[in-house]
Formats: sequence, C-alpha cells, structure tokens
Amino acid sequence: MVWNCQGWLLRSGGGDEDSKLKDICLSFSLYKLLLLRFSSYSLPKQAHEEAWKLIQHLYAEGNGYERAFRVVELELSFLFDHFYTKYPTIFQQLGLKNKVIELLLLVIGVPVMIGLCFPWYDSNRSQGEVQLATAGGLSIDFLVTAIILTAFTCVELVQFFVMGISEWMKVILLCKYVLNNWWQESKLMEKPIGLICRTQFLKPWERKLRQYSLLESNGQKGSTTTELSSEVKKAVFRSLMANPETWKNGETSLRLNEVEDQLSWACKFETQTQVILVWHVATSMFEHTVPILGSNFLVATNLSKYLAYLIAFYSKLLPDHSSDSEYIFKKVIIEARRLLKGCKTIEERIRKLNKIGKTTKDTGKVIIQGARLGQQLLDVENEPNFIWKVLAEFWAEMMVYVAPSENAIEHAEHLAMGGEFVTHLWALVSHIGIKREPPVE
Repeated sequence: MVWNCQGWLLRSGGGDEDSKLKDICLSFSLYKLLLLRFSSYSLPKQAHEEAWKLIQHLYAEGNGYERAFRVVELELSFLFDHFYTKYPTIFQQLGLKNKVIELLLLVIGVPVMIGLCFPWYDSNRSQGEVQLATAGGLSIDFLVTAIILTAFTCVELVQFFVMGISEWMKVILLCKYVLNNWWQESKLMEKPIGLICRTQFLKPWERKLRQYSLLESNGQKGSTTTELSSEVKKAVFRSLMANPETWKNGETSLRLNEVEDQLSWACKFETQTQVILVWHVATSMFEHTVPILGSNFLVATNLSKYLAYLIAFYSKLLPDHSSDSEYIFKKVIIEARRLLKGCKTIEERIRKLNKIGKTTKDTGKVIIQGARLGQQLLDVENEPNFIWKVLAEFWAEMMVYVAPSENAIEHAEHLAMGGEFVTHLWALVSHIGIKREPPVE
C-alpha cells in the first residue's frame, strides 16, 4: 500500500524523491521478519526469494548499495529499540494514548499542585518554627520540591519530544497517511509529517570499521577506527550480489581473477580463522611493500584489518567456534613474537617476513604461511594494481562469506555497543535465507 500511495508526500516525483520515507516502512517490515530469527521461526523459501528480488531491485538503482545499507541500518535501529527501549510497548494501540494522557496530567498537574500548595504551606507554618528561606522569604524546602517536580516534568517533555520524532512515530504517521485520503489532500498534514519523517535527532551507529593489525601492533590487543567508506560498501555489496550458492571463502574471486592455481592453497586451512590470519599477514606485507593508494588498496586493507579485529575481540560473530578462534589467535601471537623478536619497527618486521617467506619451509604455522603467501604475491609478474584488485575482491568475498550466523543473540548484544558492520551483512543474508550451522563444541 505504501508504494501504491498517490499522496504527494510518498510520490517519487513529489516529496519522496530519494525514497527515504518509503524505506522507513520497508525497514520496519524487515525488522518484523528479522525478529522471527530470535523466536526460532523460519520463513518459507518463497519469502526468502522475494526478499532476494527486493535486494536486487535496490541494488539496480543508482548507488543502490547505499540505499540497501541505509535500509538495513534503520532495520537494526528498530531491533535495538525492541531489545533495549520501551518503544515497542509505548507504540502499541493504547500505549501511545496512555503516554499522552500521562504527560498531559503531569504538565497540568504539577503547576496546579505547586500553585495550590504554596499558600497552604505558607499559611500553615508554625510561628516559632525555624526554616531555611530565601531572601524573599520563600521556604527552601518548598523551593527544592518545586524545582525537582519542574525538572521531572521537563525531562518527560524532552523524552516525549524524542519519542515524537522516533522511527516508530514516523511509521505510525506514514501508515495513517496512507490510510486517510484526506491527509493526502491536506498540506497542513503533509508538511508536519514530512518534517518529522526527515528529522534525524539521534545519530545512528557510528559507521566506522574497527581495525587491528597483527604486525603493526606487535601482538598487543589494541584497535583503531576508520570510516566505513562507500568504496568498501560497494565492493562488499557487489560480492553479495553474486549468486549466493557460489559464495566461498575467497576462492571464487581467485578463480575469476585467474590466480586460483597459484593462491587457492591459502584458502584450504582447517578453520576460517587460519585463512583470515594468513591472508591478513600477506596483505599487511603487501601494504607496506607496495602501497598503491586507490579504492582496491582501501577495500583490501580496511577489510583485512576489520576481520582481524573481529578475531581478536569478537570471535563469536565469526563462523568458527570462539574457543577455537581464541586459541589459534593466541598461538599466532606467540609465533609472531618469537619469529619477529628483535624487530622494533614495522619495516624490520616486513623485511624479516620477506626473508622467512623466501627461505622457510612449510611448517604449518600461520605466521609462516602468511609470509609465504605475502612473498608469493610480491613475486607475481602482473602489475601491483592487479594484485590489489585480487586482494580487494578476496576480502569482499570473505566478508560476505563469514556473515551468515545462527548466533542471533550475539549480534543483538552488539547492537547495545553501537553495532558492527558484520551485523548489517548478517541481517541482509538472513533475509536472503543463507544460514550456517553453529560450530560444533
């Protein structure tokens, strides 16, 4: 009904040229579907196929990846409110009316009570009673009480204002707008609704990627942040739009770039944690040896460090069992400290790894495998720009590959801490119907 509404406010050629208002309703609908994941319900295959067509339709538009991520971002904000605020209760049929009545009683009742109590309180004071008072003779007790009640009323008014421009209120207003023809014909209704719906009072998630570099940190657990760039979103969404049945841990991108025979060995380890860390070490080596600024460089380095960050801090969001990931990561840190002992700078560590990659035999150690892969990338005869293209597409595919998860609760818990980029991808692949069995204990 929203897409078929002929009202000016929701027309693509009218007040909704960028489709942001329709997307509010779309995000709410997707949130309702995503909520089923937390109740162990599953949708029929046809529903996932329709969702896949919808995502493809969004991508087909200009900058469609930006719109798709905007829809998911708003969807996750509804999910956050569901778990961490009272909005789902307040915006039920009677909840909003009760809240309005409560606020009216408070706004009217507090001034009336203060006005009635002041003369009574003043006239009933004992003549011999000693009380603190202002220079004008007003009782401090009464003044403090009045200030507290007034402050409480102001806080409630601010909360009501924030609630009035929340995404939940926008959904209610847009639904009523669609159902009431006279609203669609009234500029007095359209203008305030449009103003409310385009007001973004609270900032969404910070839209940043946390970064961790094993070689730069020298094994210390610390992270930095970088902006989630449009180049990264575009690369990941392009990989997402490939046939979901072909998603692999980077092997598909290697095959398409015709380097599968040389490099696919680095995708065949027992766990995805090992694969990610091996490619992370190799990417870091190439980053500091052949730094060619550009979109592929940005995508490869940002996603490499982001996935390393997830392994180091939030391994429960990744496919392997968290205890396995933690064990492998700690083991790699010990290996790195031993092999790179005495190397004070990142340049010294890279030179040492280059030497290891050329001379050391395969020992099964992740850091040595990463050095071998890094040296192999440096030895490829093609131009460095081509290698950065290979790395960018590998990491984009890996990012999509690790997104499916049955651990919905873990993703919901991270919403309280601002959310993660991988959670946005998890929501997208959940609608498509891509699942992964939980890791075996």
